[in-house]
Parts: sequence; structure tokens; C-alpha cells
Amino acid sequence: MGVKDKVNNFYKLLTHPKVVKFSCISATIVWISSVVLAILIGQLDPAGPPSDPAGFNILINYISDLGNLDLTPMPIIIDFGMMQTSILMVPVSFYLRKVLIGDRSKKLRKLLGNLTLLCMLIAMCGLFLTGVISEDVGGKLDSIIGPPFPNYFWHDIVADFAFIFFMVSGILVASQFIIFPDILEQQIGMKQTITIRVLLAINSWILTPIFFTFFYTVPYLWYTDAFWTFLPLWQWAPFWEWLLMFSLSAWILLVSNLLLIKSLNREMTNK
Repeated sequence: MGVKDKVNNFYKLLTHPKVVKFSCISATIVWISSVVLAILIGQLDPAGPPSDPAGFNILINYISDLGNLDLTPMPIIIDFGMMQTSILMVPVSFYLRKVLIGDRSKKLRKLLGNLTLLCMLIAMCGLFLTGVISEDVGGKLDSIIGPPFPNYFWHDIVADFAFIFFMVSGILVASQFIIFPDILEQQIGMKQTITIRVLLAINSWILTPIFFTFFYTVPYLWYTDAFWTFLPLWQWAPFWEWLLMFSLSAWILLVSNLLLIKSLNREMTNK
């Protein structure tokens, strides 16, 4: 068996309906449970450093703070969740490309489908490395070998890759659902396609870019005693980061668990 045959067999295994369905469900369970559990465990965080209140607060604590020993007794929970979710989403991404391209031979459709897959894979690499290079690990790297760019640290770089390319992937998927209506109607078998298109477009085209813009333009703020009193909510960078994460998770979970599983069930039934 040649290399090409081995690659083709691996691709068939990767996009097998049972493998993809397991990955869809598992990724959802792992991601949601790891975030919820990490937040709950974070409530065991004692007061300190000096200006850090006890417990974890999504309004003033960044998502990555769940991977910081100063702010949670078990940073491994969110780190493991990021790494495991990214791995489980690989088969989902390849199957999504298959659904987006369909049986058509249009160059634009293939181009957009392949571009979506590329962005998803880059985003997954960023998410995986965000779990590996957590706040603690990234801080050590910065102190030992220095940041790769001035004032742009290791952890921030990999997290930015995840945020940016997940956002671009969502925009691409929502756009393809509108440009090629048969994806939802024929490939997936959905009936209420207008509702899905509108919801995805609002989330991916409007909400996610707004949250992204605010998060990356609001100055980085650490906790101060005056934090709660004198700063308006729109200047709380962690608040916007959490909204960005929720909006990105929304389109990924909607597509992978509602749309793709429906397509997978149809494919398994027809075999």
C-alpha cells in the first residue's frame, strides 16, 4: 500500500460518520464541562495577590486566568479542556469541509470550503497551544527566553491565533450557507433554513466582530481596588473576552451538534 492509499484511508477514517459524530458530541461535553468546572473550582481561589478578590469572576477575570495557579487551585482543568477539544474538533472540521463542498465541482465552492478547513485547523492549533502554553507556562517562557515580539507574549500569541481564526471560520461558514442555499437544504436536510442563516449571520458577522473589537481595543487592565467603582462596563476587557468566547462557541456548537449531526444521521441511515 502506497503513501497515497494510506492518506486516503486515514481521511476516510477521519471523516467516517461514527467518528465524526463521536467527536461532535465529545467535543461539546468536554468544552462545556471543562469551562463550567474550571469556573466552579476557581471559586476555591483564596484572596490574593493583594488586589485579587477571592473566587473567580468572569467580569474581571480573563478566561486564561483559569490556567493560572494564582487564581485557581486546578489550572489543568481548562488547559486539558482546550487541548482535548481542539483534537476532537479535527474530524469535525474535515467533515464540515465535505459538507460545504458537497458533490459540486464549482471552483469558488471548493476554494471557500478548503479555506474554511484551513482556518479551522489553524484555530485548533491555536486552541491546543493555548492549553499547552497557559498563563503560567507562558510566563515562564517569557522570563526564560523572552517574548517573541516586544510586549507580545507567548500565551497571548497562541490565544490570538485561536480567537482570530475561529472568528474568520465562523464568517466563512455563515457566508457559505447564504451563498450556497443547498448546503443547508440538501446536504444537511434542514427545513427552517432562513432562521439558521439569520442567527448565524447575526452572530458571526455582527456580534463576534463587535466583541472582538472591544476586547482588543480596551486597554489591558488588572484588578485594582477602584476597578469596580470607576470603570464603566464597556472598559472591562475580560467581560468582552468572555462574550467573544461565548459567541465563537455558539456557532461552533450549533454547526457541529445541530447541523452536522443531522447530516451524519442521514448519511448513516442511507448506508
